[in-house]
Amino acid sequence: MTKGYWKKSIGLLTGVLVLSSVLAGCGNSSESSTGSGSTAGTSETVIYDWQNADSYVYKMSEQLAKEYNERKDAKTTMKVQHIPGTDRYYPKLNAELAANAGPDVFVSHAAGKLKTYADSGRIMDLTEILNADPEWKNSFTSGAFNLLTFDNKVYAIPTAFATVPLFYNKEIFAKYNLTPPTTYEELKNVIKVLKDNGVTPFAFGAKESWTSALFSEMVANRIGGDEPFNKLMEGTGTWMDPSYIQTGNVMNELRDMGAFPSGFLGLDNTAITNMFKNGEAAMFVMGSWAVGSVEAADSKVQGKIGIAKFPTFEGGKGDLNTWLGQPSYNLVIRANTKNKDAALEYIKAWTSNDIQTKLAEENGDIPAVNVKLDKNKVPAVAQDLQKEMSDMKGMFIFYDVGLGAKIGDEYNTTIQAILAGQSPEEAFQSLEQFTQDNKE
Repeated sequence: MTKGYWKKSIGLLTGVLVLSSVLAGCGNSSESSTGSGSTAGTSETVIYDWQNADSYVYKMSEQLAKEYNERKDAKTTMKVQHIPGTDRYYPKLNAELAANAGPDVFVSHAAGKLKTYADSGRIMDLTEILNADPEWKNSFTSGAFNLLTFDNKVYAIPTAFATVPLFYNKEIFAKYNLTPPTTYEELKNVIKVLKDNGVTPFAFGAKESWTSALFSEMVANRIGGDEPFNKLMEGTGTWMDPSYIQTGNVMNELRDMGAFPSGFLGLDNTAITNMFKNGEAAMFVMGSWAVGSVEAADSKVQGKIGIAKFPTFEGGKGDLNTWLGQPSYNLVIRANTKNKDAALEYIKAWTSNDIQTKLAEENGDIPAVNVKLDKNKVPAVAQDLQKEMSDMKGMFIFYDVGLGAKIGDEYNTTIQAILAGQSPEEAFQSLEQFTQDNKE
């Protein structure tokens, strides 16, 4: 790895858009022992992320810190603390920020979650920094800061984007003469054929509520279009909208058809990723951050994965070319850090031409800046995703990001409850009451 990405003058970044990301680093790895960040001063710059030890981004962050620390002009020691799993990451981070302490740099989701930190005054407004470096600012892809900006102030720097396709096993589909479904009726036919031949249709689990919620958000958008969720984000919508009740019914119909594996309520993200990776299921609705795992050297479906858009519903208001996604891996600087210069250098390193190219070509990520990529080096499945997204008409955000943790996480557990047997009407009525009780 060259060290050119640590230069303070980043240079002009040009090029193309390609694929994936690393949203939910959920796993069982132990925390790094590099320090808590609560005592970070001029001698130590602490960075928090949610990565597992086997992720590409984990290794990249360690490498960046190591190479900074080896510099003769380093004025601080960079230490990365990994806190795998957002259910562990955010509580630790929030407690420290509430005490006006914490890491110098940390990773955050966009929209509602980031806005909470911006409103608290605990994170740095980066607008003037970006305006003072137009070459850097202009290197980002169009709309990169849309979900990171509040009251015309930018509070985070994106390093990658995530979107949600329908992954499918080309080998299994070919064996049973199946084509990727474009409508719900076609999907149900695919599921029937697969079930009749003893094949698990979807790698799907609900032990971690976000994985089943992600699937349901695609269903909800295809049924109701953008308007019901947009109104909820504006504070004028309702969870009793018919599209959400129908979404709950569809999730139950799929469950009852046997679209999901036996014991799916006990399967977490790692388990379902491995299920698809091992060729044990024909389809997988998951974020593009899964590309690196399913195309890894030990994957039994490497080179056999197809990309499709999530199907539409008869009478539905959603469009086949609307995608679920967001800037997924965003770096934030704590407002009262004593190491602003080092923190900024770390962030700029992530958005350098060299690192952004590596993220795309070696991990299949969707880069945040315009970079020119060697298509021969980008994973084929990532290139296929780019082709499918080429006629994208719009994008909507993950609910637990757009609505913020409290209400967004309650939506996730609502879907979990429906799949466990609660009626959609009762579940969404409870969510509606919760939302009304917790409105700001």
